[in-house]
Amino acid sequence: MVDETNVRGMVDIGYAATTIGSYDLYMGVDYLKSKLMTGEVPVVSANVFDESSGELLVEPYVVVAPAGVRFAVTGVLDPAIDLRTHRDIESAGVTIGDPYDALTELVPELREKADYVVLLSHTGLPRAKDIVAAVSGIDFLIVGNHSAYSAEAYEVDGVVFIQPGYKGQYLSDYRLDFGEDGAYTGYTGRTFALGENVPSDAAMALMLKEHKVGVEEFTKAQAAEKAKEREAQAKATQSYAEACIGANDSCKRCHASQFDQWMTTAHASAFETLEESHQATNPACLRCHATCALELPLDGSGTVLPELRSVQCESCHGMGTDHARDGSYGAVAATSCLRCHDQENSPDFDFATYAAKVAH
Repeated sequence: MVDETNVRGMVDIGYAATTIGSYDLYMGVDYLKSKLMTGEVPVVSANVFDESSGELLVEPYVVVAPAGVRFAVTGVLDPAIDLRTHRDIESAGVTIGDPYDALTELVPELREKADYVVLLSHTGLPRAKDIVAAVSGIDFLIVGNHSAYSAEAYEVDGVVFIQPGYKGQYLSDYRLDFGEDGAYTGYTGRTFALGENVPSDAAMALMLKEHKVGVEEFTKAQAAEKAKEREAQAKATQSYAEACIGANDSCKRCHASQFDQWMTTAHASAFETLEESHQATNPACLRCHATCALELPLDGSGTVLPELRSVQCESCHGMGTDHARDGSYGAVAATSCLRCHDQENSPDFDFATYAAKVAH
């Protein structure tokens, strides 16, 4: 979701343009206009329309000319995408047109105004491939709304695809090469993971930390302030508490040695890692760093009971209320792990290797 920190970051990095994504409309179109559409960062989209006026929500494209080479940058959003909105927002306030029709009409105009056409395709990879198969004239395509990244750029129907993944875990760094006559000759570069081997910009890291702390403080205060008003909702949010019973007061009584071994694993401190990184109210993180917390609200207003924090017995073996004495309860299969150790969060997951780290 876009806020001041996102915009400040894009400005400091030097974004030439961005496009509208699925989470940008979480608080509705008016909120998006107030945060992102301020002119600080060019926002482009060829197929997102303001529901109230029927006009394009933002400019369809922008032309930038680094080193005298003109690039027309446009963007499209997948019309089939799930536009999630806050519970207080009845409608995102936009309609999404057909990306093929929009680009078929727009790209010829861009070819007249620029040397190269860049598409910011917030459509996922399969639809991005369909687009370049149906629409000619696109030179470069940035694959958005697709979790997997590609370390190398590649070509589809003559269009250079750059696939950086998402959630800011990777960075694509490419350079275009031109001959003495100014003709494009190719590109160099790669996409790499942003990890410990990549130094952080001090100012950007500080801004991000302040943002996380601020979000955490705000959501905690909001949850406390509205606790009485949404008592009924809180019960529904935490209905999982009736099904999951927690390890300390239940499993431990009969499985003491297994409990003691579990305490030595990373699973036992999974919630603490969120607290250390100021993500303990982030529902996207809690779904895998807490027990039976799969359906917490996206706005961070849900809470996780202390007895269900971290990855406890029931995360792998099933809910304690389903415990049987006939030996059928408790088997751990790879599918139990894949709920969290998926391609996005744990791309190198191997069941045998990972299971050995927590076996008891």
